Amino acid sequence: MTHQIEARAISTGYGKSLIIDELSVAIEAGRITALVGPNACGKSTLLKSIARLLPIAAGSVLLEGTDIHSLPTRQVARRLGILPQSPIAPESITVGDLVWRGRHPHRQFGQRRTEADEVVIVEALMATGTAELVDRPVDQLSGGQRQRVWIALALAQDTPTLLLDEPTTYLDIAHQIEVMDLLADLNEQTGKTIVLVSHDLNQAALYASSIIAMRGGSIVRQGTPDEVLTEQTVADVFGLECIVVPHPRTARPQIFPLGRRDLTQEK
Repeated sequence: MTHQIEARAISTGYGKSLIIDELSVAIEAGRITALVGPNACGKSTLLKSIARLLPIAAGSVLLEGTDIHSLPTRQVARRLGILPQSPIAPESITVGDLVWRGRHPHRQFGQRRTEADEVVIVEALMATGTAELVDRPVDQLSGGQRQRVWIALALAQDTPTLLLDEPTTYLDIAHQIEVMDLLADLNEQTGKTIVLVSHDLNQAALYASSIIAMRGGSIVRQGTPDEVLTEQTVADVFGLECIVVPHPRTARPQIFPLGRRDLTQEK
């Protein structure tokens, strides 16, 4: 088994507060891996740590077998793309110019756009359905449009690994599925390794081949959707009683929460 990313006994957090303490995890190359768990369980902290956006207090992170902290920044940017949870665009920047920034790791200082750059940028815009927005200022877009533009920037970076923190935030259900289909296509057609944070267990089950369930800064379980998304694990991780049934088309697990009210008695 080839590991694209491996965290070895990492400890990290914010200020003097550790969110993750001596956590170890391996991300298999060429797969879609979803990080799931309740709020403040350490999902985004783990993603930032393995992306080198958040310093680690102890341990190490390996990218394709090399300590990521020993690699030059430009080299990391060519191998690892990151879409944070709430990215901020420069004021008045257009969609085209923002997506162009994804090409910066691949060019020398002062170098103009090449034909290869243009091809990648157009492909990223087309793939995310944002080509018609290319001349629009980003700050004039809806939340869903902005999210797709940020995904286009990550695609334009053209890295073998993508890390995405809640990539379907602000999107309606149709655009959520479009984005998840896009990521699945990229994974299947190019072999990109994709790691994403998700709050939607059912989407994670349908699109990810590996799921990492976290709680309290620790990994509760890692494996296939069938192995991780069981009624017992959902109860352990979320404190939620549920029923898990196979999807009628894919047979992948789908979760139906059980609340306190008996809805079968509703009229």
